[in-house]
Amino acid sequence: MFKEIIRPAVTLFLVCAVITGALAVVNDITGPIIEERDRAALQESLSTVLPGAEEFSDAVSRDELINRGYKAGERISNLYQATAGGETVGYVVEVVTKGYGGDISMLVGIDSSLSVTGVKIMSHSETPGLGAKADDEEYLKQYIGAIPGNLYHVVKTTPWNDGDIQALSGATVTSRAVANGVSEAASLVRSIVKGGE
Repeated sequence: MFKEIIRPAVTLFLVCAVITGALAVVNDITGPIIEERDRAALQESLSTVLPGAEEFSDAVSRDELINRGYKAGERISNLYQATAGGETVGYVVEVVTKGYGGDISMLVGIDSSLSVTGVKIMSHSETPGLGAKADDEEYLKQYIGAIPGNLYHVVKTTPWNDGDIQALSGATVTSRAVANGVSEAASLVRSIVKGGE
């Protein structure tokens, strides 16, 4: 009876040890490859929302921005400074905002003249056919251009005033979430460019 219990337990232990070791080796091999692929994908996304930039700084976290004296809203996740020819040409702000279906993660590119150059939704859980349309290029084009004085506001009718963003049909919550995220990004970059004003 003792052999009937010990032998299977030892066998199971050895099988688990071998599998764990194999997984550790595979992780050591693939980990750096996955990290490099993620870094390259992020660089491509940063270049998409702020064309013309040659280099991007490492991410500066919200906490670090606050420590530096900037008012970084709760939706701000990270900031990347963009340069070309050694000069700052703008910033990309990583924002996480609450949509109807959960978090919406996006990148907002803003150049040094305080114009939004691009908005890219990185991930979301919005309703297919409704809120998921926030990812459409045509919808996001509404944000391109000079940052309005009063930032962005969602309207259900045809946009009339500077900063009006036409809501997605049936997805006002999602539309407001995106507008709030872009507004916080714009507010942060405006304060950086204007020296903390």
